[in-house]
Amino acid sequence: MSLRSLIREHLLLEKRIGQISSKIEVVFAFDVVTTKHSRERGEGRPEIEGYNQTPLSNAELFEVVSLFRDDISEKIAIGEINDDDNFVIISNKWGVSMVIIPNKIESTYWRLVIRTVFRSSDKLRFRVGQDQLVIEK
Repeated sequence: MSLRSLIREHLLLEKRIGQISSKIEVVFAFDVVTTKHSRERGEGRPEIEGYNQTPLSNAELFEVVSLFRDDISEKIAIGEINDDDNFVIISNKWGVSMVIIPNKIESTYWRLVIRTVFRSSDKLRFRVGQDQLVIEK
């Protein structure tokens, strides 16, 4: 085999490896579940002056969580989100904050339980715990 054909085969092999590795991806599947508490909180907060009383539908909650899908997947992959460790997502676009409990069902299949929701605004911000993971967009 000539040097030229050896180099050509090596380059073709590298190209094939590059094509394969560029198509490999890790996909996390999520179930989004609400709790009785989050459904009640989604109906409004009459005890808070100036709170946006517009009810939050399940479709709206799912849409907000979907906005954070890639961020949540990345943080699971790097170990910043762990099974049963609450974290917070804050969507400035939707004006919604949520506490989420991640439950690991399998390595790439997680159930995200919405523990509570809060309609955020410039005047009313959701308070988070010290050292609690917050993902904000």
